Amino acid sequence: MFRVTTGATLLLACSSVLAAEPAPEAQPTQEQTQATASGADAPAQGTSPALAEKKREWVFQFDPNAWYAGISGSVRIRGTPPSAGAAKINDMNLDQPQLTPAGELSVRVEKWRFGLGTFFFNQNRLQTMATSGQEGAVIYTPGQQLSSKMSWNEYEPQVGYEIWRRDPQPEDAVQFLPRLELFGAARLDDMKFSFSQGAVSDSQSQFFAQAIAGVNFSMDIAEQFSINLETSAGGWPGGSQYAWSWDITVGFKWRPIPNVGVLVGYRNMVGQYQDGTGNEQFSYRGGIAGIFFGATIRF
Repeated sequence: MFRVTTGATLLLACSSVLAAEPAPEAQPTQEQTQATASGADAPAQGTSPALAEKKREWVFQFDPNAWYAGISGSVRIRGTPPSAGAAKINDMNLDQPQLTPAGELSVRVEKWRFGLGTFFFNQNRLQTMATSGQEGAVIYTPGQQLSSKMSWNEYEPQVGYEIWRRDPQPEDAVQFLPRLELFGAARLDDMKFSFSQGAVSDSQSQFFAQAIAGVNFSMDIAEQFSINLETSAGGWPGGSQYAWSWDITVGFKWRPIPNVGVLVGYRNMVGQYQDGTGNEQFSYRGGIAGIFFGATIRF
């Protein structure tokens, strides 16, 4: 009887001790671990830490290119009687396409972009005239040779702001990353026309400034190809000097390595530039257009 009672007492005591010991800490499940990783301290879904860091970097881009462009329209310089009207560019053979240095330098930080675009067009032609006319002090008749020169340098500082974009997603088999940007710019045009016939010559230089607004749409494809469509318009209706212009550019880029590539595209710009009145009026109405090709460099 004593042995049975004592054994029962010891068994009850051991059971009490085991019941009092804490249970081993449960290991978190895979679902709990994933839930924790997607909390406030983790990057947003679909955005890797590397991509989030990249958005904060400054990205510089340089696009030097050659623009095979020709001009069109009509021109008259100071000293031309109003009755003489404006001479046509194609009558003077100034409309022949010419390789023109051009390019754009830009820096992008987050949603902002700051850029400067430019081109330097020069044309020099000697033409046997089929029509009569006058440019300043230069009077010509059919059969006479007219020497015509034109230079057109443009500078366009821009400030753009990205209003929409699509970031890469984990489920993308091929990345299509569109971006939409609005921008404002100042279009600064420095023009000069020169004419000579025999011993008589005349010329005029003019500078025009315009306020420009535009939109830029781009699409990056598979981190190597990109398509860009840009259009802008504006003008300056101030005093006796008047100007307006509109242009559209479409471009394609291929980057076989991340920071270096090639580009090709087409740009067409038309407008009207006028200064002064009567015999003192300068006027050019026309445009410049052509294909361009070059390089694109990021750093």
